[in-house]
Amino acid sequence: MLTKKPLNINPQELYLIIMIMQFFILLSIIIPVSSPMVFLIFIFTVFSIILRWRFDLNPNYMLIDECIIILISILYPSAHLFLFIFAYYFAYKNKFIYIIPIIIIGLVFNYLTFYLLLIQAIVFGTILYLWSRDNAYNINLADDLRRRIYELEQVQSHLLSDYQDTERISRLAERQRIAEILHDSLGHELTAAHLSIKAYKALIENNKKKQAENTLKRVEEKIEYSLKQLKDSVQYIEPLLETGFNDLTYLIENYIYHIDFTHSGDVLRLKPYIWQLILMSVKEALTNITKHAIPEHISLNLAVTDYIVKLTIENDGMKDSNDKITGNGLRYMRSRLEAINGSVSIQKQDSFKLIIIIPIENGR
Repeated sequence: MLTKKPLNINPQELYLIIMIMQFFILLSIIIPVSSPMVFLIFIFTVFSIILRWRFDLNPNYMLIDECIIILISILYPSAHLFLFIFAYYFAYKNKFIYIIPIIIIGLVFNYLTFYLLLIQAIVFGTILYLWSRDNAYNINLADDLRRRIYELEQVQSHLLSDYQDTERISRLAERQRIAEILHDSLGHELTAAHLSIKAYKALIENNKKKQAENTLKRVEEKIEYSLKQLKDSVQYIEPLLETGFNDLTYLIENYIYHIDFTHSGDVLRLKPYIWQLILMSVKEALTNITKHAIPEHISLNLAVTDYIVKLTIENDGMKDSNDKITGNGLRYMRSRLEAINGSVSIQKQDSFKLIIIIPIENGR
């Protein structure tokens, strides 16, 4: 099924269409005059308009052509009819002051047809100017929006790349830590047990049963000790989920002002990258409180649901209620949160409240 495309026309195209119509109107008026000089003036006017349209010259140059037509109209009065074309041009270019001489000429000749042509020229030119201005504003607004979206996508790409690099480095560091723990805890004991077994075999071959029994006993002791070391190492290797929560508690307890801290939900199930965002956000918020407030009360609430983490930080005692807290810290915080589809909002009434939303991936 074929669909009709909507008519899409811009102010410049409509300006040209109306200009052509103006010339046809002008031509229909001068045909009865049948004066060669009038037709030469008509051709001059057409050439002048086309030249400005083709090369987009400065509108001030058009004033020279207007003055030429005004001078010619002294010798050929019918030439003053051409001036309404210039009024249309100057209205479209927002040069209304250049229309004043044309209005004066109209009062001198006092010709009703010229008044009608002049009025419609000014009206159409003004409408097209306003439309062109709004159109240019909308285009610039759209370009600015596309630029901001592009910059946001670039920031998001860099943040995700940094997060992936950090996660990869963390995995490598964790592997190294596990290797060191296993080497320190089990390497020595298992090596000693392996050598003791070889010694046991040698003693059996030499019929030294008593010494072989003592060696075998030591092997059993080393293996039992190694098993105990293995259990302890596994417990040590397991990630401590409460580390992020402990870091947050430490940060709150060591702040210069007292903070009423409350939390709800299973805070220990949050992944390390979420804790990193929480700690980063709290540090930035507390830094801003130190800079911009002398608070009597600070509250911090951490709520964990199945799908989001909501962090609310509120304080009173703002030094200046009109102070705009829009530094790099908050901007970077917003960029990091938006990179994972999170958000940060600010509420300023009697207090300053920072509300941070962090989505939990897959609701887990």
